[in-house]
Amino acid sequence: MGLVEHIHPYLAEADYRNPYVKLKFVGSSFVFFAVLCVVSGTLGSLTKTYRNLRQKEKIFWNLAVVRGAYGMFCIVVGIWAIFYDTELVKDPVFSTTPTSYFALTTTVGFFVFECGTLLISDFVFKKASVLLNIHHWLSLSGYSLLLYLDSTHCFGTKGLILEMSTPFSGICWTLLKAGQADSLLWKANQFFLVHTFHLRSVAECYLWYLTYQNWERIWSAMPTAMFISLYTQLVLVTFLMTPYWTYKKTQQMITPVDWNFEDSNKNKSQNGSVTKKDV
Repeated sequence: MGLVEHIHPYLAEADYRNPYVKLKFVGSSFVFFAVLCVVSGTLGSLTKTYRNLRQKEKIFWNLAVVRGAYGMFCIVVGIWAIFYDTELVKDPVFSTTPTSYFALTTTVGFFVFECGTLLISDFVFKKASVLLNIHHWLSLSGYSLLLYLDSTHCFGTKGLILEMSTPFSGICWTLLKAGQADSLLWKANQFFLVHTFHLRSVAECYLWYLTYQNWERIWSAMPTAMFISLYTQLVLVTFLMTPYWTYKKTQQMITPVDWNFEDSNKNKSQNGSVTKKDV
């Protein structure tokens, strides 16, 4: 039995191959994350820490909440896909399930929201994180292609487990801004955060092993565009992004810093947060 059968019967019965149904689920996902962002800002405005943040930091705070919620969703789906799925592994190129469609339409909706927000924020504030933008825009294009071609759901759904670090990363940043870098909670969270990046490397090796096991089928049947997209991203996360972020988070665990906002130390006296450069 798939995961979505435990949520609502409609999710298991929907005609996901219908482009209109796909768009409906992507749009619903986008709206959900947009509403969550607004709710985060509304509730955050009730706290002194949030009110003392600069405008871009408030946006980043709200995005941290949204990313955390999406990350928890990915952990659940990723665990199901790796340890409990029996259908997707039958054909890693063209097997699909209602759960994989639901997970991937939700993912596309999230990245539409995420990339749109980043684009507007980067334009307004004239500052961008190159690595973060590359990661998110490649993810949006890759998952959109995956849905369009109805292909590679096995890798796409299992690969969601790589977002396991996202909730801990969001907690790390918000605690830094709340001036809690010396607290036991921050240290415990940072410990788990670093180890999620270690587990990301394990998951990436698993995806490469899955490739090795099914190489003949992948090489002969996977659409060329999907092949290029999948392995471009897998190479980047395995050999560049995950090692870099593992190093930075380990460094941050030893010396709490905020390296997204290099000049935020100017506001330290105003909001009491630990600042320098950001996550």
